[in-house]
Amino acid sequence: MPRTDTDGGRAVPSLVEELAGRTYAAGERFAGNLAEGVRLGTIEFDGCTFEGCALAGAELRGCHFTECTFTGVDLSRAVVTDARFAECVFSDSRALGVNFALAHTVTLSAPFRFERCRLDFASFRGLDVTGSVWHDCRLLEVDFGEAVARKVDFAGSDLSRSVFAATDLREASFVGAVAYDFDIRVNQVRGARFDAAEAGRLLRPFGVELV
Repeated sequence: MPRTDTDGGRAVPSLVEELAGRTYAAGERFAGNLAEGVRLGTIEFDGCTFEGCALAGAELRGCHFTECTFTGVDLSRAVVTDARFAECVFSDSRALGVNFALAHTVTLSAPFRFERCRLDFASFRGLDVTGSVWHDCRLLEVDFGEAVARKVDFAGSDLSRSVFAATDLREASFVGAVAYDFDIRVNQVRGARFDAAEAGRLLRPFGVELV
């Protein structure tokens, strides 16, 4: 049964209730929630806005989001199997532990933007995220292994323990990012830009240390 939450005594309908019987929505604003484990259904969203929605642990299987905006949304642990996110913008949102790169399933189409978001433990493994942006985000232990990440921009983001292995980072910008640490011998980094103070650790495999 779909959940109806309360916000300061005001009933907040679930997205299931808001979208009952529908398969397409364009240019609409949604603020409903979705309980953990509840499936939204196979719906195509085009140019829609989601504001303050609680979608943690929800199932978004088969949903298509094109040029949608997510503001203040919690997508943590959401199931995105067979979902599609194309040219979407995420701001002030959370997507902790979301596997955007499930086996044999491409769930994300670049370019897209994450601004002031938390994506700890998320995975973009193997995806083509060329031209995408992560600005002022927290990206702890995020997996970018084997991804095509050309011309991406990590300005202001914390990349502590994030994984880059066999990743195409040509012309990527790490200027303003912090705590990234990866082996440049196993990644493509031609044309990538780094702050001198942060990039010193990238030279350690060569026995070089900047002072």
